[in-house]
Amino acid sequence: MNSIYTAYYDLIATTSLLNIKNNKKFSAVPVYPLFRDVCLMIYQINKDILDDSIHLDPTIKKIRHRVKLFQKKDNYKVYNRIVDIHTYQFGNDIDNLGFYLEDDKLIGSTIYSTYIFQETHFFSTNPKETGEKGLAFAKLVGETAGLIVEKLIEKSNHTLPLIDPPTFVYKDDEAYKEKDILSTKFYGEEQNHNVTLTRLVISLQEASTCIWLHKGISNNNYDKLQFENYILLRLLTIKADEVMDNLKNMRRFLPDNFNRIDKDCQFKLSKIMNNFDRELEEECRVLRNMVHYNEERENFLDYVDSKIRKDKNYINTLTYKIVNDYMKPLNNIVSDYLQINNIKSMNDFEKITRRVFSLVKRRNFRSS
Repeated sequence: MNSIYTAYYDLIATTSLLNIKNNKKFSAVPVYPLFRDVCLMIYQINKDILDDSIHLDPTIKKIRHRVKLFQKKDNYKVYNRIVDIHTYQFGNDIDNLGFYLEDDKLIGSTIYSTYIFQETHFFSTNPKETGEKGLAFAKLVGETAGLIVEKLIEKSNHTLPLIDPPTFVYKDDEAYKEKDILSTKFYGEEQNHNVTLTRLVISLQEASTCIWLHKGISNNNYDKLQFENYILLRLLTIKADEVMDNLKNMRRFLPDNFNRIDKDCQFKLSKIMNNFDRELEEECRVLRNMVHYNEERENFLDYVDSKIRKDKNYINTLTYKIVNDYMKPLNNIVSDYLQINNIKSMNDFEKITRRVFSLVKRRNFRSS
């Protein structure tokens, strides 16, 4: 029964976060990692508790599997697909990669959202149409989450408490600075390095989402289990584990590129990874593996409740450490290395000129 309670709290709290309205930061960066998390929970609840009784849109499964920030044997294919999608939408003659910055620090990129949605039918040469398809799918995901909540209530024999989804209000509404650059100014000719850069940006956006979450929904130090600190710990441990797993995988399978970057960062990257392994790896791994809902084993809710009974500061201490000792420093390290703010963007005149030239060149080619 506790697996049902865990699933119920997970879904209500996470979908409530997606309902944050009129927040410019949220809609630019955190929405995509959180949207992936909702798809993860929907898929796992349906599989582990409801025996796949609900027919899910196939795209939910595709997005669920993006909880891994890398693909074991398809990294080159994924990188090329990401670049191809950006080129398909915006062309290869003008700036086609989007980045978001705060105080000149990189926070996220359209590389992340393209990675999440890479195998969907969303992308169009018309950005407005792409957005409309994404919104339609988000609505479908919301309806599916509502249906699963109803099924969980039925499966519990109506013992689950009827809870109005909490209202999360994020006070910081200042938009991130947007910066577009041409993909060839970010990527080079060496494929391994391009794959490494892509994976660094994806990890960075997960890390910055952790910072955003901690800043926005942990304004109070809770000494008992509540929706706010519950979902904060749930999401941060999933993300921290996957970010570190991604970096470790790069260190193992892209050693030359990883070591070169690490050296350029004065070995801060490997230091933070080693510290994490020593201090938090085991706890985050245990909590992250509870993305599965098992009726016979201890679930996330059981585990955290037992921890907080022994130490009322368990959640506060762990979430603070994840963000302030690891995600923030990692965000700064990667941002300082990539130096996106120093890469020149095209001005409007340059974009118009290059696009006109491309159109003329294409027309001449067709007529020849």
